[in-house]
Amino acid sequence: MNEEESSVERIVRLDEEKLKVLENQLSSAESELIASARRRGQMYEAEIKELAEATRSEIIESYRRGVKIAPHAESQPLIPLFEAAKVELPPELRVDYEQMRYRFYLVIVTFSIFLPEDQFPLAAEFGLTLKDDVKDTVRRARVIRLFPGRKDVQFFSVDVEGAFMVNAHIDIYSPLTGSKISPFPSVEASAGLRSGIVFGPLKFQFRKAAVEVRGESDQQVFWRYNLASELTGANDFKSILVLKIAEEAKSVEMAASLGVVPYKRQWMLFKEKLPMLLDNVILPVELAMVRSSYSLIKKKK
Repeated sequence: MNEEESSVERIVRLDEEKLKVLENQLSSAESELIASARRRGQMYEAEIKELAEATRSEIIESYRRGVKIAPHAESQPLIPLFEAAKVELPPELRVDYEQMRYRFYLVIVTFSIFLPEDQFPLAAEFGLTLKDDVKDTVRRARVIRLFPGRKDVQFFSVDVEGAFMVNAHIDIYSPLTGSKISPFPSVEASAGLRSGIVFGPLKFQFRKAAVEVRGESDQQVFWRYNLASELTGANDFKSILVLKIAEEAKSVEMAASLGVVPYKRQWMLFKEKLPMLLDNVILPVELAMVRSSYSLIKKKK
């Protein structure tokens, strides 16, 4: 599949060669199921065979038809947000901005999966590799904050629409009430009273899942969701990053690898044999056209 614009919906499916491999694997698993039933002396061997054959055919047809996905990325420079919010630039960012000539961008990446109404993702994964046109490898674009990160995986114990925010030290976080994620409406109502908030609140859909995260402070990041919830139809997976980009960079992009395992309860007999549908796409990072003239200084008390 050719790399296209990030706003274009894409169909990811197995080609004929991979379909044959999947069919052979499912046929082998089906034979094992029938043989196991026969060894146990079960009376419903014929019914098991009929069910397995019908399920196998449905899975093959689903992987031949494919899954529609839509990756999308939005970026916004953070220094002008500090200025608009009348927040003093923290010392470490001031040095990086004024002396080291780095820019900071908040990037929100959304990976939408459109499944039939009776299917849901069993697993989903999302990897990003940053690329730019800066020749000095020391100054290459890199991720300095991400959400969800390793410290945030405990949030994914329930399905809830929460919120995320960015504070004056460009930390990305989700507000909590006690030990639980605050519902988005309650956070939205009170966010204006919070000090030091530069960006947010914005909606974030937490999905009940075991989440694996790799790649903080790096040019490569990776998320994997082994889902415990069964939200059928359309599903969105959102990732938030803060990028540190050299001022001289004229082009920055993210090579994204996307994967999903479609599933429905009736496929349980073959659950362990289902492959991940994989796709690759280039997501450009839109850079600011004009350099911000950040001039806020802390007022003397």
